[in-house]
Amino acid sequence: MEFLDGKRVFIRRDREDQGFDGVVTQVRGKWIYVAVADPDPDGFDGIWVNTDLQREIAVLK
Repeated sequence: MEFLDGKRVFIRRDREDQGFDGVVTQVRGKWIYVAVADPDPDGFDGIWVNTDLQREIAVLK
């Protein structure tokens, strides 16, 4: 997963119209940390994603 480090990605949730985009700032084995581009006002700055469990990760231009 190191190839994702520094890339802007879109993480899709359960539905096609739900998800978020951000930049991969850390890679630890099967886990990547995505710093969210538009943080939630309640303090959601980023998320750890297990790439074995995630359904879809799109690399954005």
